Amino acid sequence: MANPVWNNDQRGQPRVNVEFPATISVGSQLTVKGYLKDLSMSSAFIRIKNNIYLNTNDEIGFTIQFSPKDDDLIEGMARISRMVPGEGFVVYFTKIDDNSLKHIKKLILKLEAQ
Repeated sequence: MANPVWNNDQRGQPRVNVEFPATISVGSQLTVKGYLKDLSMSSAFIRIKNNIYLNTNDEIGFTIQFSPKDDDLIEGMARISRMVPGEGFVVYFTKIDDNSLKHIKKLILKLEAQ
C-alpha cells in the first residue's frame, strides 16, 4: 500500500550521507541511473551525471537499491524541490510504500549510530 508523505521540510528531520545506486524515471519515456547522496525520512539528494531536462515540481519515480538483495529496495514517487546544476537534484517523497518507509527508517537509524 502506498503512503503519501507530506513533509518536505528537509531541516526538520535527520539526514544521513549515503552512496547507493538510484534509478529515476520520468513517465515511461526516460530512465536515468544516478546515486543517492543523502537521505531523510521525507527527502533525498540524487546525483546524476546525465544532463536531463527536469524542472522544480516535476514528479519522478525512483528506486534505490541499498543492498545487493533484490528485496532491499526503496521505491516510490517524488517531486523535485531543488535543482543543483551539474550535480543533481533534491526530491521530497510524495508516495512511498510501507516496506520502503521501514527500510529508510532502519537505514537512517543504523547510519546515525555509526
